[in-house]
Amino acid sequence: MDIFACIVGRSQRQRHYMFHLAHGGDDVTLVYPFWVVVGASKKPILVDTGFASDVAQAHGVTSYVDPSEMLGLLGFAPSDVETVVVSHLHYDHFGVPERFPNAAFAVQREDVDYYTNRGLNHPARALADAKSLDALAGLRSAGRLREVQGDSSITQDLRVVHVGGHTPGMQIVVCESGASRVVLACDASHFYENLETHTPTALIHDYEDYEHGFDTISQLAASGSWLPGHDPRMLDRLERVEQNIYRVPKST
Repeated sequence: MDIFACIVGRSQRQRHYMFHLAHGGDDVTLVYPFWVVVGASKKPILVDTGFASDVAQAHGVTSYVDPSEMLGLLGFAPSDVETVVVSHLHYDHFGVPERFPNAAFAVQREDVDYYTNRGLNHPARALADAKSLDALAGLRSAGRLREVQGDSSITQDLRVVHVGGHTPGMQIVVCESGASRVVLACDASHFYENLETHTPTALIHDYEDYEHGFDTISQLAASGSWLPGHDPRMLDRLERVEQNIYRVPKST
């Protein structure tokens, strides 16, 4: 199994935004990956989707690269993708689903319900892309929305674990490759430091679930490794294969 991080863009954010109750300090840099998993199925599997250029501009994301372009550099077209695992429904993880016309989208039902129903009037809904949320109904009617409830296997070697915390349906992805395990924490821990200090970001749906998520990542990665959602430091631990595309080493 090969796992690739495709970096859609970068941004600067105030430290207190990424580390709850932090005081002072310089801005921190974020990278925005989506992940391509090759070898867990006959077709490439995506973890998250990237987003559109207008969304990048609206949210201050610079150095934008189109996800279709990066897939092309890996030898795939968006139409090749039959499975997309969506870690959660924020704009930078679920966007432009029409880009993948043959894909089914595996999302926790808790997130779908929150962002399309009980959380409609909550300010947190602004963290999702409205056009992409509107597309969920069409995906459901076409049989392409897989609403997962709790932990679930996607393939024999890839599964999701529901942790909540950041959003109601926040899920992490566990990839088993022979004797190696890689945990994609996504936004259950934006940076290595979030988990290391048990400090969530300021974007908290449930504090206790967030803390439990940190423990879950640590337990799962005890026999392997884990990668955070937005920390540029992780790129130093990966192998660059193309500009903005990195491979997870087998022994990471």
